[in-house]
Amino acid sequence: MAKGRTETVEKELAEIKAQLGHLQGEVQEIKARLEGSVVPVEEVLHRRGLAFRKANPTENLLLPDDISPTKERQFYEQMKRYSFRIFLREIITRRDLLESSRRRHFCSPETEEEYVEFLLRCGVLRRRRQGYELAKETVRSFGGTLEWFVAQVMEREFSCPALWGVKFDHLPVGGDYDVLSWLEGNLLYLELKSSPPKHIESSEVRSFLDRIEALGPNFAVMLVDTELRMRDKMVVLFEEQLGSDTQGPKAQPVRRIFGETFLIPHQIYLTNSKPSLISNLARVFRWHLGHKGDRFTEVDDD
Repeated sequence: MAKGRTETVEKELAEIKAQLGHLQGEVQEIKARLEGSVVPVEEVLHRRGLAFRKANPTENLLLPDDISPTKERQFYEQMKRYSFRIFLREIITRRDLLESSRRRHFCSPETEEEYVEFLLRCGVLRRRRQGYELAKETVRSFGGTLEWFVAQVMEREFSCPALWGVKFDHLPVGGDYDVLSWLEGNLLYLELKSSPPKHIESSEVRSFLDRIEALGPNFAVMLVDTELRMRDKMVVLFEEQLGSDTQGPKAQPVRRIFGETFLIPHQIYLTNSKPSLISNLARVFRWHLGHKGDRFTEVDDD
């Protein structure tokens, strides 16, 4: 009897093992299909006959090269806070602010101290005799870190593959493409401005439009990382570059769709970071995918 029960148990175990093997095969097949459904941006560019020379540079990124995944995630979460981004921008452009005696308060003293301690733990800052200094001396602007953050936003919040700091070999324009992403079958180009509008010149808007023409994305967004109004200067710059005359028969008006977010001819969007960078991007994407940029409906801000 004992021998018979043993044989039965062994037979049942063998059947269970076979079933597990079959299930593992199905899981791997499903996983492969899911991974295959995410089209890398590199592949999209290759299909368009575009070869890029450089992407995802780290030399201008505040994060240390050896940062742990946990601390990188924590840094990403902090970057969602507008005051944290402003604090980073200021300490990069004005290194003397890292001296305790010269520090200005861009937020409450308690929050500022929280930011400093957090940056020390992440390895972004290190202590020195009269205050602190950036651990990476190669960082000269906040732009690279902002590009990294928005690329991470595309991947983490919207499940869209993204590249940042992309330079091409054979496009007739200079500069790089801040962020390129693949969203619902659309090649998206994001141009990011870490400076407030008063420091943005007409030539920068012209370069943005030239890069759009050279690349031919499905749509593009200029995101100015500020809570200030876009209407006062940025809209005017775009109207000037587009030759927009709101009184003439060939008018190409820059039209408000919600808050300080505007639709520009040729499926271009202009937005800021109020109430938040991520929520504004989400609303732009929802509006674009719903309208395909071909008809206009202003959204009420409830």
